[in-house]
Amino acid sequence: MHISSSRLPLRRACPTRSRGHLSRSGGRARAGLSAVALAVAVATGVAACGGSSGGGAGSTGGAAKSDSSLLGPAKAATGTPVKVGWVSTGRTQAVDTSGEIRAAQAVVDYANAHLGGLHGHKIELVPCEDKSIPASAQACGNQFLREKVSVVAAGSPGQTDPWLKIVAPAGIPVALNLVATQASLSTKDTFIWGNPLGSFGTPAAFARDKKLTSAAVFVIDVPAASEPAKQLIPPFFANAGTKAEVIAIPPGTADMTPQVQTAQKNKPAMYHVIGDPTFCASAIKAIKALGITAPITALDRCIGADHGASIPGGFSGVNIIAQANVDPSTPEFKLFDAVLKAYGKGLKFDAISMSGYQGMLGLVRGVNSVPGTDASPAAIATALHTMPPTTYPLGGGATFQCNGKANSVSPNICSTTGFIADSDKEGTLTNFRSLDTTGIFKLGAS
Repeated sequence: MHISSSRLPLRRACPTRSRGHLSRSGGRARAGLSAVALAVAVATGVAACGGSSGGGAGSTGGAAKSDSSLLGPAKAATGTPVKVGWVSTGRTQAVDTSGEIRAAQAVVDYANAHLGGLHGHKIELVPCEDKSIPASAQACGNQFLREKVSVVAAGSPGQTDPWLKIVAPAGIPVALNLVATQASLSTKDTFIWGNPLGSFGTPAAFARDKKLTSAAVFVIDVPAASEPAKQLIPPFFANAGTKAEVIAIPPGTADMTPQVQTAQKNKPAMYHVIGDPTFCASAIKAIKALGITAPITALDRCIGADHGASIPGGFSGVNIIAQANVDPSTPEFKLFDAVLKAYGKGLKFDAISMSGYQGMLGLVRGVNSVPGTDASPAAIATALHTMPPTTYPLGGGATFQCNGKANSVSPNICSTTGFIADSDKEGTLTNFRSLDTTGIFKLGAS
């Protein structure tokens, strides 16, 4: 893995796609959760798109040498094996996320050798590929029942609800990194380590931190993006003391000057951009071309294969909302690097391997944070419900806790963590930091 000591590029170009089937009935609360589920197509789409499983995220020159001592002392699992189901999209004609499974297996090998497995039991991974097809996802659920797994984990799979609806009634807990489908938000004993709402709430926290009172948000006008943006962004920004205007723009709009000019009539104090790399480039180009100096925030998936070449000045000065803190100088990234080098069997850093690592290590850390030797499904669920604040993998020191109180949108979300980073012209990210999101992720009375 080639990275510099202080800079790491995250360059991704992925098509927008939804994750599972959503219900829009059942009153305001259900509508709110459906909006969140739609949001994940934008917020976490990077984990299941683009690239091969072995590719890195790019190079900035200097190589970061891994330190095997970061793995800690040997602490082998000695208990009877415990089976952990793992779901990933896998390899299809459109995508290859097999690196997510490889990263999860690397964590399993690391945990079995250095963390005592799961509550002292040796972990046996039972992987299954959903292929982004509901029927394949259902087959995964049935496989997990046959294999008698104690828990099912995942990073950001293409299909979640079909298999979740099979394993949950059987009393098997579910552990996810960044997923927010209708079922995952509302099903008992489902735990979501990260914050799938970060792409909407973190820029609101940025506005509060900078004392900005108004914002214009440009969002690609496809249902998976514009619908949740219109429902979630106004209340999240209002919670930050900022008034936000959401402007949906059709995909393929090459010149967004008219839309920016219209938004500028209200003199917004900041701009936020949500879309794919082509959409983001058009929006940022128009903002810069008009000489607007207000701060700009954008998702990390805005950084595409052209590295911002079509934008005057590129991504320089843009504040990027990131999936994780991947500053190479942080202890969490150093551990990630050490685990991949020791157990990844050639696996390189990219968004896919990062997703598998976070999903699996989040499970191990969460369960092992509670003393005990029972690795049954009920014991794992109890451990996760009662866990103390625990270090979130690749979180730069941020924590997660699954006591149902972390995020008012859903008790299944275990964190309000959001990351932001500075970008240079080509989309290389530096200065990762977490913002105070207290009180941001609330939808109000329903």
